[in-house]
Amino acid sequence: MISTDQPDPHETLSAYLLALLGPAPDGRFLDVRWRTVAGTMRRRFLPASTSVAALARVIAHMGARGDVYLGAALRDGDTHGGRAAIGAMHVVYVESDSPTTLARLAAFALPPSMLIASGTPGHLHVYWQLDDRYPTVEVETVNRRLALALDGDPTCADAARILRPPGTLNHKHEPPLPVRMLALQPHARYPLTALAALLGEDPCPAAARERQPQRERATGDRGLLAIPAVEYARVLTGRVPNREGKILCPFHDDHDPSLQLYPDGGFYCFGSGCRAGGSIFDFAGRVWGITPRGAGFIELRRRLTDLFAGERSSSDQPTAERVSPSGLSRTP
Repeated sequence: MISTDQPDPHETLSAYLLALLGPAPDGRFLDVRWRTVAGTMRRRFLPASTSVAALARVIAHMGARGDVYLGAALRDGDTHGGRAAIGAMHVVYVESDSPTTLARLAAFALPPSMLIASGTPGHLHVYWQLDDRYPTVEVETVNRRLALALDGDPTCADAARILRPPGTLNHKHEPPLPVRMLALQPHARYPLTALAALLGEDPCPAAARERQPQRERATGDRGLLAIPAVEYARVLTGRVPNREGKILCPFHDDHDPSLQLYPDGGFYCFGSGCRAGGSIFDFAGRVWGITPRGAGFIELRRRLTDLFAGERSSSDQPTAERVSPSGLSRTP
């Protein structure tokens, strides 16, 4: 593995992009989201066929002014960035803030392709490149199993996950801290079956995995799932996040904000013994004491639809922008 303790930010960002784009990215899109000076989230779908140098320049420019995130999986279109827009994937990943992850990685038989420090001390993003593109549901299964094996966050295993790219800055801190590539092994690519053979059982039951795509295909569900966690947490609990995007967890006796609200609509509590996490349905289910399954899910959907009708402001929405291909071309 190539150590990158003192990397050039542009070089490491380019190496990261090469891994995300994969060997044949034509016809797909990179989901890029960034926070403006006003604090709102914006979005662009950049053609994955664009040259790596041009993509790196655009992303570095965004990252110098505010937090920037990239979809770990390429999207199949340029109008929707959710799970339904991801037909297959060629990377698996783990997001972790556990101090035991590095030791577990050292003992893991297949070294990762990339190890990234996300800017918050102790927080890591770990990637393995795959030898081919695999169905989304199969990759998500391995993501969850890897998280279990490496003491990562299993609620961050979804295909639509957005993560901070190396070579940018984490603006949650003052001054902003760099997102760094700690180690790189660009030619490490594995069959998904080779990784799966080293792992335990999937912590998410198969029946629940099969139900999720059906939920996301419903237009109303997609609208609810697109609500930023900051917004639904404010509406449901009245709590406003701190600079790190955390609130006091409403699900346990919390004195130091430990519930993280993510830009893609997910949440996760890092408080000792809590570990609550999921989507808006899981959050509302806990607040209202409703199990988000079967009839309970239908009731949650009805209540949330009623609650958020007219609640949302267009200024709070990530804005999807199409990028003109003028002057941009894919380079070998």
